[in-house]
Amino acid sequence: MLTIFFSTGQGKKHYTVSSISAFQNNLQKYHKIKIKRRWIFYCFRWLLDEGYIRRKERYRNYNNGLIRQIPSMITITLKGVVWLVSKGVAGAKKIYKNMVQFLKSGDKRWPHGAGTDDGSFWPADPEVKEGLEKMLGIVTKEIE
Repeated sequence: MLTIFFSTGQGKKHYTVSSISAFQNNLQKYHKIKIKRRWIFYCFRWLLDEGYIRRKERYRNYNNGLIRQIPSMITITLKGVVWLVSKGVAGAKKIYKNMVQFLKSGDKRWPHGAGTDDGSFWPADPEVKEGLEKMLGIVTKEIE
C-alpha cells in the first residue's frame, strides 16, 4: 500500500498509472524486497477485495484497428487513505483532507434532473404522444 501511495507522487494525486514492473522495481530499489509479479497481483487483488484501492482498466485504440492494453489506473479509496493516515504516513492527511473536502462540496459539474427536464422530448402531436406513452407502458409493465 505504501508503494502505491508513493507512486502517486506522495499525495499530489490519489491515483497512479504505474505498471506492475514499476512497482516491482520500486520495491526492489527502495525496500530491498524482491518479489515476483504474481505476488504483486495477489496483493492487488486483496487490496481490491478489501476496498483499499480501485482499478480501472485502460486501452489504447490505434488507427489501424489495433487495441492494446496499457497499465491500469489504480486509485486509492477513502478507506485506503484512512488506513494510511492511521499508520502515520507522511502526506496521507493531505489526501484525506482533499477527499473529504471534495465529498462535502458536492459535485456540481454534472446537470441534475430538475434543471435539465423541460419536457421538450415529447412530441407536440397528442396522438403520437399517446402512442409513445402506450409503448412506455408496455416496456415498464412487469412480466408475469
